[in-house]
Amino acid sequence: MKETCMNPMMRYAPIALLLGSASLAQAQPGDVKQLGSTLTSWGAIAAGNADGTIPAYTGGLTTPPANYNKANPGWRPDPFPNDKPLVKIDASNMEKYKDKLSPGTMEMMKKYPSFYIEVFQTRRTAAFPKSFHENSIKNATRCKTINEGNGLDTSTGCGHGIAFPIPKNGIEAMWSHATRYRTPAYYIKNVTGLFVKPNGEMVKTYAGHAYRGWDFYDPAQPNPDRYYSYSYEYNAPTRLASNSTAVFDDLKTGDRTGYDYSPATRRVRLSPDSSGDTPVGPLGGAMTFDEDQLFAGKKDRFDWKLVGKQEMYIPYNNYRFQYPDANGECAGDKRFVPFHLNPKCVRWELHRVWHIRGTLTEGKRHIFKQRDMYVDEDSWGDGMSDNYDHNGKLFHVNQQIGAPLYDAPAPAATDNMVIDMISGVYGWSGSWDGFYLTEAWPRSKFAPDLLVNKKIVLK
Repeated sequence: MKETCMNPMMRYAPIALLLGSASLAQAQPGDVKQLGSTLTSWGAIAAGNADGTIPAYTGGLTTPPANYNKANPGWRPDPFPNDKPLVKIDASNMEKYKDKLSPGTMEMMKKYPSFYIEVFQTRRTAAFPKSFHENSIKNATRCKTINEGNGLDTSTGCGHGIAFPIPKNGIEAMWSHATRYRTPAYYIKNVTGLFVKPNGEMVKTYAGHAYRGWDFYDPAQPNPDRYYSYSYEYNAPTRLASNSTAVFDDLKTGDRTGYDYSPATRRVRLSPDSSGDTPVGPLGGAMTFDEDQLFAGKKDRFDWKLVGKQEMYIPYNNYRFQYPDANGECAGDKRFVPFHLNPKCVRWELHRVWHIRGTLTEGKRHIFKQRDMYVDEDSWGDGMSDNYDHNGKLFHVNQQIGAPLYDAPAPAATDNMVIDMISGVYGWSGSWDGFYLTEAWPRSKFAPDLLVNKKIVLK
């Protein structure tokens, strides 16, 4: 099935003829006039690359496939079921493709003989509503960082689009990642956390329903004061049943506020540990809280540098993994094998990515000395990160495995996948039963004393 064009973006199609060899150099200040022409409204190069392996952007995927069931709107069948791999890359031939592989991907190929990637046709499926395009262009001149880069000033209208479609530095690029569009909000049905040991034993540690909201796009907030929020309501195992969590991130300061409710104590407590490099216990310690979706929370522990753009193989359009055929080779637990996800279940494509490097700030503490993030230019969210310890050794490899919400439309809703390269354990957190669009929660639902009430209702 071909991507369906959104009318506002149709003008990008002929650009490929003019900019087939478009430079990957970082856009410079003063390029705002390019937004909506040679650059998309959110700053991606509209044209394809010189050899045609990356196509021009023509509006993304906005039409569900014929087998999409409106009665089950959270489950999205693969719109490209007949696509076949173009190339398989493993340790035996990775040198041939090393200019398009991240260091983490190559290290995994070296360390784990069972790991390989299958590269498919590149499909630029990210799509957005009209308001996103309009506000992203406006944000290029009305958004600015405050509080030493830890916050955003929204008093002049900054909001409802990518904060910095043409980032001038690393911290602006990080804010564009933080303000990416995923619809104003969705529910995750039966979100599940698990970790896999080196011997292949899979340990499922929690299950429940979750809410993720991008408050930067809340239509009820013309001048947003939060940019991201989430809430979990656990139903398994027994020791976690009826526990709940609510977290939100402040725009002005960048601070994260979290609350936990435990029925065993009948108390709601402030949760300051839901941030930074605190290990996520239920994922076997393989993931820190600020590794959520590549990076989450306050940005103050690292000095961020925008290295530039490059072409890279990244996980993309992973409907087969996220919405597997119940009787297929990627159903349920079949997706998980020792050391990494089942390579037959993960689709990789060639895309342009923003390379953002975080170096630990002097005087700050974190388990990572350096973080290299490779963020898709179209979605500002899909991609990977390589995280290094204080000895310069690769520690965690983070892969975002997602698939666009073609019924919204919106770019990919992603699962968390973090590989601990030292212990051999990896952790995964994602949906077992789909992503369901919903409206952004009003502030009343984040009142701490209301954590005792169920707010996520999914049939």
